[in-house]
Amino acid sequence: MDEKKLGILNKVIRLSQQDTEFGDALRKKLGAVSPADVAVVGDQRLDEIYELCIEKIVHKQADEFYKDFPIQSIVPQLIEDFVRMESFRRKDAFGDFCLALYEQIENMTNKICESVDLDRITAKMWGYPAYVLDDGKSEPAIDKRMDKSTYKIANLIFPGTDSKQNLSNAYVKSRKALQSQFAFDKIRIIVYFYGYKAVMRSSDYNGYKETTALLNDVYQCRNTNHRGNTLNEWEKLTLDRILPQRSVYYFKFMGVLAQYIDMIKTGTTVIPSIRKYSDTLIEKPIKDGPHVNVLGKIDLAQYKTNSKRK
Repeated sequence: MDEKKLGILNKVIRLSQQDTEFGDALRKKLGAVSPADVAVVGDQRLDEIYELCIEKIVHKQADEFYKDFPIQSIVPQLIEDFVRMESFRRKDAFGDFCLALYEQIENMTNKICESVDLDRITAKMWGYPAYVLDDGKSEPAIDKRMDKSTYKIANLIFPGTDSKQNLSNAYVKSRKALQSQFAFDKIRIIVYFYGYKAVMRSSDYNGYKETTALLNDVYQCRNTNHRGNTLNEWEKLTLDRILPQRSVYYFKFMGVLAQYIDMIKTGTTVIPSIRKYSDTLIEKPIKDGPHVNVLGKIDLAQYKTNSKRK
């Protein structure tokens, strides 16, 4: 059905909902035979027709949304989840909306983290400075890093400490294979290597933190679909902040989904050159112990992520 016909049909449906007499006449034409059928203003068949029209429009939007996505093998499933996400948004089913949105992020994240190139890049670069030099005169470059900094890429991507082992997260997690990392660690890896293309300046930190914090909010809201969970204090505070403003977070979450996809699109073309650069490096294992992120003369405390699901 073309857009012109869909537009006409939508007008007819809206009119039938607003004008009872017109709606009754339309239902008779559709084959309503009993008085009870005629009397029901919200006829199920009209609702089904309306939903079908909306779904066709949303499916077209999803096709356009993922048109240039570089991993074509997962695009059909991404489109299906996008359509489900929009359906849940219209029904104001926030938890289900977050689940369908996160499933798109999860799908593309897991697929990317199967990459041999990315696995090799991360293994080589964990122990190198998180930030590149930025003198304000020339473009920052991947091979011009803040070599005197003790704050490494692994410290940025794996913040916090593991109190049980008394070892830094960076020390423990940098020794794991890429596919073995926790779900949200994989997301931060993609933001750094695809979004920032491993050329992150210290002045980019706040933007990085804002993006990853919003992606983490999606992750936490997705977890509301799990039954029988006992929330810890941090998770409860997160949901208490988001749920009263869910009408705002529908759009925030869709925005960060679009941003994440754009990072993947632009970063995919750069990964080969990052791999080429990383091949010239000597692996530098992360040393045990905490490291502080210092921007200028300000020490920034790392935000804590308690999620451990894969």
